Amino acid sequence: MKKRQFLTVLAAPVMALSLYQADSVKADTNFDAVNMSDTELMIEKNIMQEKGNGKVHNNSEITRNEVKKMLQRADEMEGLNPKDIFFSDSSNKGKGANPNEPITKLDMAKVFTLAMNNGKQPDTDVEVLNNFNDVDSIPEEAKPYVAYALLAGAFDISFEDEFNPNEPMDREEVAASFKPLVFDVIDILSTNDVHGNIEEDSEYEQGGMAMVGGLIEDFRSVNGDGTVVVDGGDTMQGTLISNSFDGLSTIETLNDIGYDAGSIGNHEFDWGVDVLQDRLEDADYPILGANIFEEDTGERPDWAQPYTMVDIGGYQVGIIGFATTETPETTLSTHVEGLEFPTPAPIAEELTAELKEQGADMVMVTSHLPGWHEEETDEIMGELADLAGSENGGLDALVGGHSHERVAGHVNDIPVVEADEYTKAVGHIQLFVDRDSKEIYSSDVDMLETYSHLAGEDESVRDIVDYYQNEVEEVTSEVVSTTEGPITRDRKYGDLGVSQLGNMITDAMRETAGTDIAFQNSGGIRNDIGEGEITYGDVFEVLPFDNYNVTADMTGEQIKDIFEGPAEDDWNFMQIQFSGMNVVYDPSQEDGERVSSIELWDGTPVYTEGEENDETFSVVTNNFLSTGTGDGYYTFGEVEWEADPDFQRELFADYLRNIRDQGETINPDDAFEDRLIEE
Repeated sequence: MKKRQFLTVLAAPVMALSLYQADSVKADTNFDAVNMSDTELMIEKNIMQEKGNGKVHNNSEITRNEVKKMLQRADEMEGLNPKDIFFSDSSNKGKGANPNEPITKLDMAKVFTLAMNNGKQPDTDVEVLNNFNDVDSIPEEAKPYVAYALLAGAFDISFEDEFNPNEPMDREEVAASFKPLVFDVIDILSTNDVHGNIEEDSEYEQGGMAMVGGLIEDFRSVNGDGTVVVDGGDTMQGTLISNSFDGLSTIETLNDIGYDAGSIGNHEFDWGVDVLQDRLEDADYPILGANIFEEDTGERPDWAQPYTMVDIGGYQVGIIGFATTETPETTLSTHVEGLEFPTPAPIAEELTAELKEQGADMVMVTSHLPGWHEEETDEIMGELADLAGSENGGLDALVGGHSHERVAGHVNDIPVVEADEYTKAVGHIQLFVDRDSKEIYSSDVDMLETYSHLAGEDESVRDIVDYYQNEVEEVTSEVVSTTEGPITRDRKYGDLGVSQLGNMITDAMRETAGTDIAFQNSGGIRNDIGEGEITYGDVFEVLPFDNYNVTADMTGEQIKDIFEGPAEDDWNFMQIQFSGMNVVYDPSQEDGERVSSIELWDGTPVYTEGEENDETFSVVTNNFLSTGTGDGYYTFGEVEWEADPDFQRELFADYLRNIRDQGETINPDDAFEDRLIEE
């Protein structure tokens, strides 16, 4: 089985959370816990004891007998036999565990699990143990206990790490394992940017909603009343199995899993507001949009529900949903005409107060607000961080989306998470709540992987997926061409946007339209093509949006403006895919002045620095860009466009079929002509 590799900078915050637990503590609890370790907290709760001099114990090893005493102080010995709560020592000749030996992770797993279940061994899916490289070192009789303890929060689920079952635990580790015994745990599980990927990625044996459902069911099996499941938007648009039914197939899988809430992403508007309203009605859970307003009235549309309240483990949890403020620029403008998407912060403050007046014990956000980890500092950035940074204790957890990044950490002491894309991961926030005050003491954030060996599939979700797969199988399986190697969106020129797949798509656009030049936005190309046979299903996943080609004449000056980028920022320069031209640029020049010359492939000048450049050339692009608001490429809005009603993916599929019919295969290396020339 292949495994995807992730950037270390993205994985780092997940791995480091336990090292910086003090940073995650909320300042408005009944405890003076801002700088309190888990050991100090257990002393505060009278579970651990101080030394005689009033000082906290060092993080030395802790014995089995000490743990038994902790259980007694926590009133967690019901149903437990002190002689049977630890695994026997093989060196003790069957006489039972030595109470003065240091407690190991195996022993702690058994203690914890029996204490949580009044002395009974629960039936737990042990596949979660496959996250660890040393799973085979865990004895068979111990696996159910360890699996339960992992899912319940006694230990971290660290993918491709070592569990080290026989390693003695130090005092801080034992204190952390006691938190789910001492506090109530709220597990927040989240997806975002599913984009219709309800099927497993067969190449990587990863993802799919049946796998997501199985993973969620594992957590519900240990914390059924205390698990809340939310989605961060862009749920439906992106695959043939979803788009063929306007997203209904995807909604049905989330219904079956039992999501508690979702948010409206920008691509929820791709089929228009009428279809969106139909899907909102089909969903058994509320899909929220607190910052969606009508420009004319200043009111929310009837279909834009701002929040919901759910009972989770006896706590009233308010959930607010937000769309990204980027929605008007990242979806077809005609589909959001008359709507506005203001900044969430002031709305969050207002609605949080409203929910607490209605009895909410805690308030969280599920949203399509993007986040990312800044490369140099690892700091969380973006709209997700902006909302968290504006808070003064009103919100307790934030779920994001839109940027397709892995985000896990704390901003302003608030846990924030965004779980990649396409069901490649599930976000996980744990809130530890004091049972008396209902205050949140602390929170942990991590990322749960969705490889097929890590959890069993949800069978009823699998039945839904199978049904829709059968419905579209004949269409998706058609072989339209063959490639000698993968055709990817990987950038050839460092940070610049030109890619093999972008070149091929724009070549197809230009050839089909018979124009001099073609442009395609990079964000409209959603997947790579693997080596071997290319099916129509592959084409659909590459170009899932219902975009169509449009043509017009543009001046050389306008074409140069497109290359310079839609705004005066470094990241916008040369981010568009194109065909038909050679572009000479100097990256050392100022924004807006980097392109020095452009010529067609036959040598005809398009743009020459210092000249008027008012001659026009025929251009094809897509209707999303042609509005002048798509991705902020305003120059496209300066000309009148003529539409071709056929979807881009159909034209691209025909282009590939033509290659097939000529008895040829595709060599991806041919798609990297020197279209960009650096001075």
